[in-house]
Parts: sequence; structure tokens; C-alpha cells
Amino acid sequence: MMNASDNRESIRGELAASAPLQVSRIAIADDDPDSLALLRLALGSPVTEIREATNGVELVQLLLENDPFDLVVTDVLMPWIEGLAILRSARRADVMTPVLLITGLTRPDLDATVDRLGNAKLLHKPFGISELRAAAHDLMIGQQLS
Repeated sequence: MMNASDNRESIRGELAASAPLQVSRIAIADDDPDSLALLRLALGSPVTEIREATNGVELVQLLLENDPFDLVVTDVLMPWIEGLAILRSARRADVMTPVLLITGLTRPDLDATVDRLGNAKLLHKPFGISELRAAAHDLMIGQQLS
């Protein structure tokens, strides 16, 4: 069994082995401080502005108050407003910013719902740094090609 120190070293190794994302603005939202820190470390780079929210209301405020984001990464289950509700509202308002939803849920309808909403991807926990970065990269490349 891996202890916390071994786990941190493993994460550092994964981070060092993968190239940073080359984007300008990412909004990340998670109610778990450790998950939020991991997302910030994994998706950050010297040319990336990361804005953080700890619940759905804060994420909505970020999305309304600032210039457009290149990517939104949010947990599905969060206090006040869930990530999936935010995605649905954005799509109804014709906002097609790429959204990467992360979840530990195993609801069979969730993948199909996210696919149907468009320009979004669901990433199931636990996931690795390289898997997170690949999913974010795929969404942003798809947005650039549209």
C-alpha cells in the first residue's frame, strides 16, 4: 500500500513526465481542497491562468464575471449547484466552452447525458494526471477545430 509521501512522489513524477497544457484560461471547481490542488497542479503552466471555485455558485460567478474560459473542469457533485446542472445551463444559453466533468459516480445514464450535451467529456475517478491532461487537451483541440 502506498503512503502519502509515495503518492506525492508518484504525482510529481507524472507531472514532470508530461508536457504542460498550452492554454490561457481554465476554470476549475471542486469542493474537495485536495482535488482542487491536484487539478491546479496538473493543468497549470506558466502561460495558463487558473481560476478556482469550491462550489457551484462560485463557479457560476466565475463564468459570469470574467472573460471566456478555454476550458471548465468541474466535479459533478458539488454543494449548491452540481457541475452537470451548470453544463446544462451553459448549453441552453448557447455557451459551448469545453467542459470536463469529473466524478466518482457510476450512474449508467451519466456518460450518455454528458455526450448529448456536446463539447464535454466525463472522466471517472480515480484517474491519473496523464489521463486528465489528455482529456483536457482533446476537448480544447476539438474547440479550436470547430
